[in-house]
Amino acid sequence: MNKSLVDVGPLVLSLPAIPQLLILGIIFVLSVLLNSLSIICIIGAKAITPINLLIINLAISDILYALTIPMFAVHIVTPSWPFGRLGCQLAISIDIIAMIVGVYTITALSIERYIDVRERNRRYNDQLKLFFVIFYIIILWIFGILFPLPMSLSLFVYSREKDKRIIDCRSNWTSNDLSHYVELKFVFAYLFPSIITCLFSFRLILFVHRWSMKSRRLSSTNNSLNIYKRRATTLVLSIIISFFVLWSPLWIFQLYDTYNQRGPTIYIQILNFITIVFVHTNGLLNPLFYLLLTQNFRDYLKINKCFPWKKSPKYSQTLVYRRKAITNQDQTITSFRQQHT
Repeated sequence: MNKSLVDVGPLVLSLPAIPQLLILGIIFVLSVLLNSLSIICIIGAKAITPINLLIINLAISDILYALTIPMFAVHIVTPSWPFGRLGCQLAISIDIIAMIVGVYTITALSIERYIDVRERNRRYNDQLKLFFVIFYIIILWIFGILFPLPMSLSLFVYSREKDKRIIDCRSNWTSNDLSHYVELKFVFAYLFPSIITCLFSFRLILFVHRWSMKSRRLSSTNNSLNIYKRRATTLVLSIIISFFVLWSPLWIFQLYDTYNQRGPTIYIQILNFITIVFVHTNGLLNPLFYLLLTQNFRDYLKINKCFPWKKSPKYSQTLVYRRKAITNQDQTITSFRQQHT
């Protein structure tokens, strides 16, 4: 099994190229546009809250991951790698960085929602929470950048002996080394953060269920307050569920392909393309959830059209709450919405 040269480039699919390119092209355009739209609207609204910072970070990782689509699309058309050694290193690095940043951001969202819904008296300083989120994001990006370095440094371009015109992106690691790296990536880029996410999501669902049962006895003000928390919780849970549904097939396929010795059959190629479509589709679903499940986000789109310099007399520059004349009954609601999505 040990080989000095192991091809790590994407499979050159024998499937029809045009349908593949069309599907990937649509996903690429929508993913970049929708995620950019969510970032622009949040920043334009100056809605800098912990959950919105995490949403922005997730959108950036989704855009970054979408940037690997053009390279993969080119490799569908031609069996030769046209981007050189630097392009080979960038493709692998961006793929892993975006994957790690995305999954750990989703983990942070599950923790943030659980802490938030349990928080009754807002005991924690909001500025301190922002500091921790910013610090977490910085550390996460450092970890994401460092993780693929060993792999990317092992990559080089290699001309095939039978046809010198065809260039492959390869690693000088043995197949055993690559298998161990896939296992390591599975543990740190999927299994470990997924366990934490599932734990906090399960506790969150249980708490929200108990909370909903008790909410019938609360006043109308508290009921309105609970609605806003439920919306933010529904948003995060939707992101988490879509992540597991669309990313799990990729990891199952990667682990199977790592230990499969039969080579890239037509069925393996089809599964490879389907899993790639799934994970990139997840990148455009996240901003769609934000658009569909956040009422004030849609209000901001309609009124300001995502241009921060076009202010509305009815709304201040914030995405998460309306600033109107406040009655005593609305005071608690407005105070809450000032800090939450």
